[in-house]
Amino acid sequence: MPSLIGGAAGQVAPLHGELTLSFLTRLAARYHLAIRDLLAAVTDVGGLRNLTGMLYPDSEIHLNAQARARVSVLCGVAPHVLERALPAWTREEPCGRYEGGPVGRLMRGEQAVAAWGPACPGCTAARTGRRVPARRYLGPEERVCARHRYWLLFLPHTSGLPVPLTGCPEVIEAHRRHVRLLRRSPTGAQAFEVARAVTGTWWEQPWPGEEQQWPARLEVTRPAEADPGWWKVAARDLVAYPETVAVARVLANPRWQQHTLTQARGHLPYRLGEIPALLAELADQLGRPWLGRRLAADTHGPLFAWAHSLVRIHAAPTPAAHKALWKMPPTHRPRPLGDLLPGRRPDPGSEPPAPPRTVKRLRGHSLQAEHAFTRGLAHARLFHEEHGHLAVPKQDTPGGYPLGQWLANQRAEHPRMPQRQFMALAVLDPWWNAPWNPRWQRLWHQAAQHTRTHGRLKAASGFPTAEINLAQWLYEQCTRYGDLHPEQQRLLTQIGIDSSTAAAARPPRRSYAERFQTGLAHAAAYAAQYGQLATVGQRTVHDGFPLGNWLALLRNRHRDRPPVPADRIQALNALDPWWNPPWNLKWQRSYNHAQDAAADHPLRPETGFDNLGDITARWLRVQCSAYDQLHPQQRQLLADIGITTEVARIALEQARTASKTPAAAPAVGGQAGHARRTADPATTGPRRVRRAAEPKRPREPRSRLGHRPDLRPGFEMALAHARSWHAEHGHLAAPRDTLHNGYPLGMWLFSQRNRAKQRARAGQPPSPHLTELAVIDPWWNPPWDLKWQRNYYRARDHIEAGNPFDPVARIPAPSTVLGSWITRACLQYDQLHPDQQHLLNAVGITAQTAEQWPPSPRPRPHAKAVAHARTWASEHGHLCPPIKTVHDGFPLGQWLDRQRELAKKPSSPSPTQQALATIDPWWNPPWPILWQRAYHHAHTHPRHPTTRHWLQKQHRTWLLLHPDQRHLLTKIGITA
Repeated sequence: MPSLIGGAAGQVAPLHGELTLSFLTRLAARYHLAIRDLLAAVTDVGGLRNLTGMLYPDSEIHLNAQARARVSVLCGVAPHVLERALPAWTREEPCGRYEGGPVGRLMRGEQAVAAWGPACPGCTAARTGRRVPARRYLGPEERVCARHRYWLLFLPHTSGLPVPLTGCPEVIEAHRRHVRLLRRSPTGAQAFEVARAVTGTWWEQPWPGEEQQWPARLEVTRPAEADPGWWKVAARDLVAYPETVAVARVLANPRWQQHTLTQARGHLPYRLGEIPALLAELADQLGRPWLGRRLAADTHGPLFAWAHSLVRIHAAPTPAAHKALWKMPPTHRPRPLGDLLPGRRPDPGSEPPAPPRTVKRLRGHSLQAEHAFTRGLAHARLFHEEHGHLAVPKQDTPGGYPLGQWLANQRAEHPRMPQRQFMALAVLDPWWNAPWNPRWQRLWHQAAQHTRTHGRLKAASGFPTAEINLAQWLYEQCTRYGDLHPEQQRLLTQIGIDSSTAAAARPPRRSYAERFQTGLAHAAAYAAQYGQLATVGQRTVHDGFPLGNWLALLRNRHRDRPPVPADRIQALNALDPWWNPPWNLKWQRSYNHAQDAAADHPLRPETGFDNLGDITARWLRVQCSAYDQLHPQQRQLLADIGITTEVARIALEQARTASKTPAAAPAVGGQAGHARRTADPATTGPRRVRRAAEPKRPREPRSRLGHRPDLRPGFEMALAHARSWHAEHGHLAAPRDTLHNGYPLGMWLFSQRNRAKQRARAGQPPSPHLTELAVIDPWWNPPWDLKWQRNYYRARDHIEAGNPFDPVARIPAPSTVLGSWITRACLQYDQLHPDQQHLLNAVGITAQTAEQWPPSPRPRPHAKAVAHARTWASEHGHLCPPIKTVHDGFPLGQWLDRQRELAKKPSSPSPTQQALATIDPWWNPPWPILWQRAYHHAHTHPRHPTTRHWLQKQHRTWLLLHPDQRHLLTKIGITA
C-alpha cells in the first residue's frame, strides 16, 4: 500500500452510478495492476487478504469504512464524492475473516444491489479519456444511449455487451417517448414494469406468421458470432423495447383507463374481448392490426390481470387500491436472464453443445404448494367427470376433500396464478373462474341439461317443461337480462334465451292437479312408513318433496273458501282419517305417541300412568282432568286406547290424593336447618357440598366452532327449539318476546343476530356455528328489518292457504295490516334490497306489478326541488346549471350536485332521481359534468371562441369519447 501511494497515477474519478468493482478495475488499470492485486492491497491486514467471496465478471464488492478510506486515497477523490457517485459505496459494512482492519466482500448476480449493465463506450471514453470498459447501475430508461446509439445489454456471467443500434431507429425513438412518459406521468415507471410483463408473455409465445418486426430487429442487432437461439433469449428486452414503451403509454393514460371502465360496465372481465377499444388502441400503437383478434380470447396473463384489477378497484379508489393496480404478481414477471442463459456464450460450431441448465423455480413457489395443487386438481377432475362442470358449492367436500373451498381460493387468485395451473383447470371447465356466483353456473348447467333432454325452452309460456325452481330461475334471468354479464348473455343464448326471448318471457305457472297427485304419492309413502300423517310438520321433506308445506296448504284451504275438492279429501282420508282433525294438530300428535306407548304397556291410572314415560303420563293426566271438555271424537279416540270415563275418574282421584301427601315435607328442618346453615356456611345445600368435595376441573380451551365445549349442550338445546319452531311456523323470524315450550327462543335468536352483526362490523368472519341456523332458515338474519321479514312470511302463508291475493286489484285491501305492507312493498320496490325483490317475486310481486301501483298521493320530500328543476329545464333546455345557481331563492345547483353524489351509491334510482331523468336524461351523465355544461354552451353559443376551441379538442379525442358523447355531438352536427 505505501508503494501504491508513492506511485500514484493521478486522480481517477468514478462514473455516475458505476459499480464499485468496476471503478476499482479502472483504478487498477491506471496503476498497471490486475484487479486481484489491487483488492489484495486495499484489504491487506498484516500481509493477509481480508476478502471473502469469489471474483467473477458480473461481481460487485462491498467495502467497510477502512477499505473505503484506502480507495479514496488511491484515487485521489474525496469520500463524499465517491458516496454520491457509487450506489453501493456505503450500502453494507461487511465482516471479514480476520478481526479489525479493512474488509471486502464480493457478490455476484444481476440483483446484487440493483439492475446493471455495461457503460456506454463512447460516454466512458469522453468522461475518462480512455476506452476502458465499465459497468453502471441502469434503470429501464437508461439502457439506451441516444447520443452514441447503443443498447447497454446485461448478460449474466459477463461484464455486459453494448449493442449498436444503427439499424434500429425505432429503439431510439421509443427511448425518447419513455423519458417523456416518466417525466409526465406519476405512474409511468409502474406502467413500464406491467408493460414489460405483457411483452415478455408475448415473447415467450410462438410468434404468428404476421409478426415481421421482431424477427427483423432480432437479426439486425445480432452480433456476427452469436448463435441465433442464444441471441433470441439474450436480446428479449432490447427487441421488445419499443412495444413495451407503447404499451406502457396506453396503460398509464387516465383517459384509456376510464374508457376501459366504461366498456366493462362495472362487470369484471372474463376475457379481454370485452374491452375491444383497449385492444384496438394497442394494435394501432404497435402497428399490428391482427393483435386485437389474438388478444380477444385471452382469459389470463399480465394484461388480463391489469384490466381485472382496474375494474375491481374502481369501487374503492383509495391510494392502496391504486398501488395494487400496478403490482404485478411474480408469476407474470419475466424470468431473469441468469435463469435462462447458460454459463457462457456458445461458440459457433462448438462440439458438443452444453446440456441445458435446469430452470430455477420462481420465487414464492414451493413443492408443498405444487403438491397441494396437484391433489386439488385430481379431485376437480373426478368431480368434472361426474357432473360436467366445476361450479362446486363452497361448503361441499366430495370424497372428504374440501373441493368447494379449494376452488373458491383458486378463483380468488386466478389473475395471479401460474399459466400452467390456470390452463390445467381451464381444460377441465372453461367457466371454472367465471366472474359471477358459481350457483348461477350450476343452474345454467341444469338448464342446459334440461334443454338437451326436453328440447327448446318455451319462455313465452312460462317454461312449462321445467321444474318449478328451475323455471323460476330462468324467468328471473329473463327479467334482468340487460344487467347480466355479456358472457352470461352468451351462455343463455346457447340454451335459446336471447334478448327477444327474454322480453317475451312469462312467469312460470304450477299445475295444481299434477302437484296434488305428486303430493298424494309422497303422503301415501309416508303413511305406509309411519302409519299416520299427523306428525308431518310444516317443513317436513319426504324424498325431496316438501310434504309438510303441501299438507299445510291443504289443511288451511279445507277450512276456508273455496274448499278442497271432495275427491281429494277422500283420497287423504283413506290414508289417515285424522290427517286434518277439527282440534289442534299437536293434540293428535301427542295422541299418536300415547297410542304407541299404550300398545306395549298396560294402563295404570291408580299410579298416574307412571309406566308410560313422563311425557306421555303427564299428557294422559291432563286429558283425564279435562275429560268432560273434550270433543266427543277425542273421547272416542281415548277410549280406543283404554281411557274411558271410569279410567279418567280413577286417574283424577289419584292425582288429587298425590298432591296432598307431600304437603308437610317443606316444614322439615325449621330452626335446625337454619342453625346448620349458620354453623357451616361453606357446606350449605347439596350444590355447595358437591362443589366443595369435587376438585376444580381444568379450564378447557375454546373450540374452533366458536363455543366452549361446556356451552355446546346449551347451544344444541336452543337449536332444537329453533328447529321445532321452524317446523311449526316455517321460519325463524320470531319476535324478541317469543317463548317456545317455555324456552326464550326470541331473545336467544336476537342475541345471535346481534353477535353476527358485531362480528361483521368489526371485519371478522362469521362464526362457523351460525351456519347451522342458516341451514334451518337461510333468512334467519336478513340485512333488513326483521319486521319486514315477518310480514313477508305472513303474506306467503296467506297465499299458501289459498286466500285471495292480487296486488294489482288491491287484494287484500290496503286498510288491513297485510294490505298495508303490500302497498309499501310495491311503492318502494326500486329501493328494496335485491334479495327482498327476489323474495317478493316468489309471492308474485314483480317489478311489473309495482309499476302498475300508482304513486302515493302524499307530496314527496323533494317535490318543491323537482318543481324548481323542471322550471329551470323549461327555460334553459337542460339540468346542468353551475353549482352556485340559485333559482327563485332555491339553491338549485347545490341540490343537483347532492343528488348526483347520491346517485353514485350502488342502489336503485330513487323516485327523485327518476323524476330528474324524465326532465333531462343527461342530468347525471357517466362523464364529467363539466363536459356536459360545455356541450350545452356549444349548443346554444356555436360561434363563441371558447366553443371553437372545445369542438377542436373533441375532434382530436373523438376515439376516446363515450359512445353517448359522440351521439350528442352528432346531434349538433359534430362528427369525426
